[in-house]
Amino acid sequence: MKNITQLLLLVPLVLFSQGNPAMLDANVDDVYSQFNLTGNGVIYAMLDRGVDYTHPAYLNPDGTTRIKYIFDMTNPSGAGTNGYGYGTIFTEAQINASLVAGGTPLSTDRGGHGTATTGIAAGNGGGTTNREFKGVAYEASLIIVKMVQDGFPPFNGQPGQSTIYNAAYIPVALQFVHDKVTELGLPSVTLMNIGSIGGPTDGTSYICQAIDNFIAQGHIFVCGVGDDGGNDNHAAGTIAQGETAELLIDKNVGGNLRMDLYYSENDRFSVTVELPNGTIYGPYAAPSGPDQSVDIAQSSFFMGHKGANAEYFGASSNRREILIDLYNTTGTYKIRLTGTTIVDGGFHATLNPANFAYNNKFTTYVVEGSSINDFSSSFNVISPGDYVIQRIWTDINGIPRSRPISEGLPGEIWKGSSKGPTQDGRLGIDFVAAGEVIFSPYSPNSYYSSFSFNQVQGGNGLYGIQTAVSAAAPLSTGVIALMLQLDPSLTNQEVKNILQQSAREDSYTGTVPNITFGYGKLDALAAVQMVSEQLSMEEQSIGKTVKIYPNPVKNILTIDSKTPIEGISIISIEGKEVMAKKGMIETVDMSTLQSGIYFLRIKNSETTEVLKIIKSY
Repeated sequence: MKNITQLLLLVPLVLFSQGNPAMLDANVDDVYSQFNLTGNGVIYAMLDRGVDYTHPAYLNPDGTTRIKYIFDMTNPSGAGTNGYGYGTIFTEAQINASLVAGGTPLSTDRGGHGTATTGIAAGNGGGTTNREFKGVAYEASLIIVKMVQDGFPPFNGQPGQSTIYNAAYIPVALQFVHDKVTELGLPSVTLMNIGSIGGPTDGTSYICQAIDNFIAQGHIFVCGVGDDGGNDNHAAGTIAQGETAELLIDKNVGGNLRMDLYYSENDRFSVTVELPNGTIYGPYAAPSGPDQSVDIAQSSFFMGHKGANAEYFGASSNRREILIDLYNTTGTYKIRLTGTTIVDGGFHATLNPANFAYNNKFTTYVVEGSSINDFSSSFNVISPGDYVIQRIWTDINGIPRSRPISEGLPGEIWKGSSKGPTQDGRLGIDFVAAGEVIFSPYSPNSYYSSFSFNQVQGGNGLYGIQTAVSAAAPLSTGVIALMLQLDPSLTNQEVKNILQQSAREDSYTGTVPNITFGYGKLDALAAVQMVSEQLSMEEQSIGKTVKIYPNPVKNILTIDSKTPIEGISIISIEGKEVMAKKGMIETVDMSTLQSGIYFLRIKNSETTEVLKIIKSY
């Protein structure tokens, strides 16, 4: 998982003039005009770095909050009383009281990542004249879980901040979201906007199991593939009995570099580590059984060699793990693996950090791809990647800014976007969205805002840019919220299938699906149209005594009733009555109504029936 300094290497440069071209490219504006969807009545749950809840993007017109709950897992004050064992929970009422009182906020996002990415999915553009930087589902309700804190140095007279990350928070965060979504009784979609290369990446880690269990409870879950593209950070091969494989690692960046390698529990590899200065350690024999470990701590590296039941990620795939942390010294390291007992012989190894921004890499046994984060290897997760929509923008001081051409031209995959497949051979990426670059909310006192070149002209000091998969994933999740507004009954698998089937292919994607673009580029309009078509087929004759058609309807809706009708009314999705008629009604002229979802209430002498209508453009 990246700290904020690493993330800002992905954030500083990229965009356009005004508005959000990424949303235009995904045809989100067409969804607004043709279906009148806003995210109203849907919960967007964000598992990230918290949010600045005072930002106008998260306020209703009357100044109250759009946030139902904030669970700050990094704040220990309520851990003993909230039932979850971690953190402090703040309710909508407490947030509103804090907004009125002012003063020290209940919870913060001093870094800026959570505030920015939440706004891409569900910010309402508040704080600007025309709300031109609004997110996708800009009327959705929010649940915020702060379970990560990025580290950064002091800035602008403010103190720095230490990194907080605890994988044990994730299952608890998922349980919290499940409980609160159940309490609120609204359709929801959850995004976990963290993750980096490493771990088993085969869907079997204990976090992946928790994610799949969350989905099995009826939730829709998204996690982006990660920002680990652009370098040779995956090695794989097969070792025969008595054979030695030498993994060469070029470590060109100071600080810790981690190699994480998995192989079958039925095999045994001995390990030798040679440092850049030629010093050799080992060979170290493999642990004898699945419950055993061999831990080697030297001044220049650490190695944990774990049996399948002892590996670090709680995986159920019966694979052993060799984790080696290479400390500060740069140069070429040689990791020698010798097959002392071989049944299968295959292995997968990853490096972190090793991507387009960190020139650490394997130089032997390199295999393209398999750079997605472990969370995105969950069997049922929805996993988007990131492509470039535009490279240039104007900052708050009127200075033109741009991303390096080497990171990708418009239409191309962003160089840092991780690639599939999973280590067990599944595609690992569902589609890509335009995350390079998006305008999003900035907290004025955040670390993000301390870089003026990140702030955007026209944003009044309240908006800047967000890039990378961290931008593509919330864009995708916001589209899912619109789909749920149209059909709250959609399941995770149905959403996944629709987004795959509606994704578009072009000259950049090549033939899809593939490990770079998945099934293609996100197309919100095509996805929503597929939902609409399914709804019309399912709901054309739902009533016990009434049939309506056509549905969707453009102008005239016909009502075919088996019993005399006493009257009808049409209710908008916001709950407002927009039309009412008494007497026996056989047709309704809907041509004057805006496109979107409505409910037709039909009353006869015995019953009242309610049918859903889709008013098309």
